[in-house]
Amino acid sequence: MADLLPPASVMATWPTPNYVDPEHRGPGLLATNIFLCSLSFVMTTMRVYTRVRITATPGMDDVFAILAFITAVAMSTISSLADARYGWDRHIWDVPMEWMPNSLKCRMTFQITFSLASTLTKISLLWFCRRILGNAISGPFRNLNYSLIASMVFLAMLSLAFIFVTLFNCLPIKASFDLAPTYSYHCLNGNVLVFVASVINLFTDLLTTVVPMPLIWRLKLPRRQRMAIIAIFGLGIVVDIVGSVRTYYVWQDAVGTWDSTWYAWLVGVTGAVEIHMGIICASAPALRPLLKTVFPHFLSTGRTTDYGYGNYGRSGNNKRTWPTTSRSQHSKVHVTSKSGDFDPYYNQGSAAEPVGIIRTVELETFVEERNDTGFDAHQSRSPSSDGLASIGGNDASSRSSLKRYESDGETPFRHVS
Repeated sequence: MADLLPPASVMATWPTPNYVDPEHRGPGLLATNIFLCSLSFVMTTMRVYTRVRITATPGMDDVFAILAFITAVAMSTISSLADARYGWDRHIWDVPMEWMPNSLKCRMTFQITFSLASTLTKISLLWFCRRILGNAISGPFRNLNYSLIASMVFLAMLSLAFIFVTLFNCLPIKASFDLAPTYSYHCLNGNVLVFVASVINLFTDLLTTVVPMPLIWRLKLPRRQRMAIIAIFGLGIVVDIVGSVRTYYVWQDAVGTWDSTWYAWLVGVTGAVEIHMGIICASAPALRPLLKTVFPHFLSTGRTTDYGYGNYGRSGNNKRTWPTTSRSQHSKVHVTSKSGDFDPYYNQGSAAEPVGIIRTVELETFVEERNDTGFDAHQSRSPSSDGLASIGGNDASSRSSLKRYESDGETPFRHVS
């Protein structure tokens, strides 16, 4: 590929090649890839577990997150291989020429997998924003929903265009890896294209970080929870900063210097940090139900729920507790929603139609004999911690009603949040 090798006048200024004991950057790229792949694996696994086992609300954002993780691992594997086998940790003049074709193949594969992983991560995050909207996607947030869809389509088209240009940068394709082709070929300036793509990627990273902020702020969540979610999304700013550093090294690799392999190492490190940190930030908001299950008191607020960020029920000294009996331990919670894709993070008080939570509880009933005045002869009460009175009396209809509910295993109380 002609634009990856300098003119003969530049190569004449290079020092004598050292193929035996060259200067190299060390194992930093491999260590970074192993650490970040492990961390993003843990986060993605916890995300899937939370959505499948705890909230039972898997969605397309989870699918995109899994695909992003797979392509990120492929990207890290390619850069680690190129670092260990094809001289990405050396100066270009210390890289044997017979290594260059495979090095160029690794370079192309790295660029493609990076583009895919970055795009899938951003689409996952934007799709998560659509889940937050709930039923409001056809209501007051209709325009924002259209903006999210348009952004996802735009990102997908950009990624496909970049992959197409990268694959067919040279015609025939084999000319991309041939340092001295003896056949007719035509190549674009691939280095400039890579740099332009990096700048565009940096812009879309920033866009994906900023877009969710107004949406989250408009949700009627407690201020503490709202700020916590914004802080999680705000971690994307770290990804934007790393992306800026990576773009600088892409410039040095592609345009600013001819020492492409030496700067490819830095592109690999910053690219891994950018992609895996993006996956971690995209998965973090989905983990709150898991953390609330493991650390219920640490994450509890004045108004909390068993799922997500909504505000259902009460807590603190005013919280009411049902009598604890052997039968009441088998209570069931049914979650229903008019939305086909229920997301526990959406709030009852938000613009979307509220989600109903119906709790069916089995209770022991106590029937006490009463005297003629209608008062309990023994002042007996149900063993409720909050002072719920016993249910009784001589009324036949009342007794039959109680027996009916007891036989059905349900209480006549229907709590809808």
